[in-house]
Amino acid sequence: MKITAVAVGTRGDVNPLVDLGAEMMRRGHDFRILTQEGFRPLVEGKGVKFLHLDGDADHILKYLVTDYKTNVDFFVGLLRLKRENPAFMEQTMEALTGSDVCMYGTCSGFVRDAADKLGIPCIRYFYSPYDRTDLYSLYSLEHGTPAVAKSYDNITGGMPMLSNLLMGKWRRKNHIPKVKNFEHYTMQNGRKVLTFYPVSPIFMPKDPKWGSHIHVTGYWYHPEQDAEGYEMPADLAQFLSVGEKPVFVAFGKAESKMLAELQLRTLEALRESNIRAVVQAFQLPASEKVNTDRLYFIDQIPYSYIFPRVRGVVHHGGCTTNGIGIWAGCPALIIPLALDQWYYGRCVYELGIGPEPLYIRKKLCSKAEIKRALEELVSGKYDMRAKELSQIIRKENGISEAICAIEEYVQRVHDTAQDCTH
Repeated sequence: MKITAVAVGTRGDVNPLVDLGAEMMRRGHDFRILTQEGFRPLVEGKGVKFLHLDGDADHILKYLVTDYKTNVDFFVGLLRLKRENPAFMEQTMEALTGSDVCMYGTCSGFVRDAADKLGIPCIRYFYSPYDRTDLYSLYSLEHGTPAVAKSYDNITGGMPMLSNLLMGKWRRKNHIPKVKNFEHYTMQNGRKVLTFYPVSPIFMPKDPKWGSHIHVTGYWYHPEQDAEGYEMPADLAQFLSVGEKPVFVAFGKAESKMLAELQLRTLEALRESNIRAVVQAFQLPASEKVNTDRLYFIDQIPYSYIFPRVRGVVHHGGCTTNGIGIWAGCPALIIPLALDQWYYGRCVYELGIGPEPLYIRKKLCSKAEIKRALEELVSGKYDMRAKELSQIIRKENGISEAICAIEEYVQRVHDTAQDCTH
């Protein structure tokens, strides 16, 4: 079977597909990932075929995450990416040609347009709630109410409009009807489209109303493999071997004036609270990044390596980073920027594995607020619950469940096509 998966986003968007693809390759399938050039080493390092898609990963991060404040900002970001990369549909069509099935996510909806032209079955994957339910939502703080389900109107109404604005001209040129409603994405040739949420059901319990075509599989990752071969710097080993366990602060590569100030305030809060920390913060001035017996600064390190060696983590709340943290049994303080990060920040707090998230969408949190949250993070009140959830997540096998569903789905599509020809 030839599967082509498309990812537009950050490492957290690509990494789950890489681990899924590596396992599918071991099972004899041909799995390829179409994504930005910066992720070539990640993809090929696991033995998965890399296909080039124009686009700057740093621009994607800026337009769709750092600059994101409203739904309009998200549309503007996608429009800027389209204009910067005019060959993206040619590359997508070339990559999908000959595939038995294709996979796309939140920011790669254009794959459905290509699949409509080529007649290729689709699979959807999302890292945050996308299908209507009254259990939870990106856009509501409530649970289990009609208001929660109604909040999905943003998606069901906005997605067809967004598609027609961005891809309407391409569809007309290729003699494909315009997208009329959201059902276009959930149905294909009279069948329900296979849909994955590569997330633990702890964070996204499956709604019984969804049906068998939607799977909340558990994470698609092998964290222990990502840590293999990493050689810890001698001075980091020394730092970790003495004193109380530190926290790990992981702010990733998103950049803005606000985030630079956030990193400075977090550093000041760490110093004032006297909490030991390993800090990954790319916007801190070099003059601030001086190692002491309380603070150690680092650029690149596998999260699956460092998380099990610390007492808690501070990060923006992306799905994959959050999953690795829970796998490691780490309480978390989430300071979300956009999209799924808000959702997972709430989940961490509601599940009792971290303080209330510090939202910075409208106003940057103060140094005092960060200090209080850090002190709460290391108070010990979240440790036992984090370890309990770690044991549950370690028993999940999201990759295996996904592969079985993909094999069954493609076989069913193939059998239906054969029946239609006789």
